[in-house]
Amino acid sequence: MLEEAARRFGAQTDIRWHAYELRPEPIPQPDPDSEYIREHWENRVLPMAVERGLVMRTPRRMVRSRRALQAAFFAQDHGRFMQMDRLLFRARFEEDADISDVEVLKGLALEAGLDAAALAKALTANSYVERVDADLKLAAQLGITGVPTALVGPETGDDRGFFADAEPVVGAVPYEWLAGAIERALGGDRSHARRRRRFRPDIRIE
Repeated sequence: MLEEAARRFGAQTDIRWHAYELRPEPIPQPDPDSEYIREHWENRVLPMAVERGLVMRTPRRMVRSRRALQAAFFAQDHGRFMQMDRLLFRARFEEDADISDVEVLKGLALEAGLDAAALAKALTANSYVERVDADLKLAAQLGITGVPTALVGPETGDDRGFFADAEPVVGAVPYEWLAGAIERALGGDRSHARRRRRFRPDIRIE
């Protein structure tokens, strides 16, 4: 959806990616053979994927995403974020690869045109952990509890002002929902966002 939005709205938009870890340690991972996983994927995820032309398969392993998020930050710093993002999606949801494994991530880095050895060194040194943790803290402050979540609004010059009035687009919703939020922001219509405000003004954004 973000790629389509970028094509449609072009330079009018500035898309900023933030990390989010759905089940950080020590939250237990669900059993891939559980009824919950089977029902969720068969009745929700896979039909949505077919509708949108995505290839996705029910995962046979549960993995932590922290290293993959660090790899995404590394790719972002080296101008290859979109390439790495697509490869991580393919590895996780098409191939059921272990994207917490450094060797797997090194292979994806090579495909993305990145220095695999430099990525491995950054992961080993936990060079991007603080940035991941900062985004997780921000998500908690904003009341974000799942992905995908997009916050859409006009540029305000400061994070507090932006998040206070941004319109949340939550979940795997139709593309038109995101496009509508962007059009409202570009047109100066903030009434819809104010009715759906999630930001709590008593929390300080650092």
